[in-house]
Amino acid sequence: MTTQNNDTFHDTFDEDEFDDSLFNDIDTDKHIKHGKKKWNFHILFFVVIAALFLFAIVRLLIWNIGKSSGYDPNEDTSEFDTEPLDYIQPLNKEQLNGKPEDGVTTIFCLGNSPFSDNGADNTLTASIADAMDAVTVNVSFADSFMSQKNASYDDSYPADGISLYEVTKALTSGDFSTVERAAAAISEEASAQAEYMKTLDLSTADMVVIMYDLSDYIDHRPVMDPNDPNNLLTCNGCLNASVQMIQEKYPYIRIVVLSTPACGKTIDNFYVDGDVQDLGNGTLTDYLANAANVAISNGVSFIDTYFGVITTQNRDQYLIDDYHLNEAGSKAIAARLKKLISIS
Repeated sequence: MTTQNNDTFHDTFDEDEFDDSLFNDIDTDKHIKHGKKKWNFHILFFVVIAALFLFAIVRLLIWNIGKSSGYDPNEDTSEFDTEPLDYIQPLNKEQLNGKPEDGVTTIFCLGNSPFSDNGADNTLTASIADAMDAVTVNVSFADSFMSQKNASYDDSYPADGISLYEVTKALTSGDFSTVERAAAAISEEASAQAEYMKTLDLSTADMVVIMYDLSDYIDHRPVMDPNDPNNLLTCNGCLNASVQMIQEKYPYIRIVVLSTPACGKTIDNFYVDGDVQDLGNGTLTDYLANAANVAISNGVSFIDTYFGVITTQNRDQYLIDDYHLNEAGSKAIAARLKKLISIS
């Protein structure tokens, strides 16, 4: 059957008579073009990849070049190494009611060595007077403490009679008997200062500046009593009670507390560094932080001279024996006071 069909096919098919024009309409270019399309797609793919690669290289080069940030490697940035704990609180109009106007800016300075060194030639009070265009009244006692050893004055420990609290109480009450008795038992210089205090009138003050050195820290005085904010055996208690006495009697007087700067001291051939050593009640920065809290809670200004003026990095430029202020240190503190405080 199959053979017959094949024979029949050969009999009917004549190769010479085959008309291949029937296939001329087939567009062979389509096949060629189709092949070209495949080739163009690959080229396009590699072109895109190359373009992306080139773009990435260009962006990388631009990123590496960067742009100027204005950074100056020689610029002194020590001021910004640590944020100072400054708190500036101006007086409001109600507080200024009843303020006497005498045309003179008067600043009372309460404290110990920062104001008492060199007596009448103290460089800090002079620097503050120059910077603030003011008259400074020095009410400091050498070798005194902010805090007290006893809750109430006892002649057995006369140093308590010239503490910040007792000095402030005398100035606000006009009763100088305790300060006078204590000073007489301490030294002739202290007694002379107590006599000078009796001539003063705190009501004439426009501002009171309080600054103590690290004596309370060195003497292991407690920083605070969480159960009694006015405990006079603590630095916080004396500062808190003293600030409140001034505010109650003379609300128009602006109060500024200056912290102890970064400093240390040698005692019996042992160097005490307030930056790192805890002598029982915290480091010097603990005393600083608590003083700032007292100022803030009472709405008075606090200037951090520890991180903002005389720091661990520059204190050799501003201190004598890493303890007392030199002239440069006094001027630096006064400049900071001028920058932050306005009493006009």
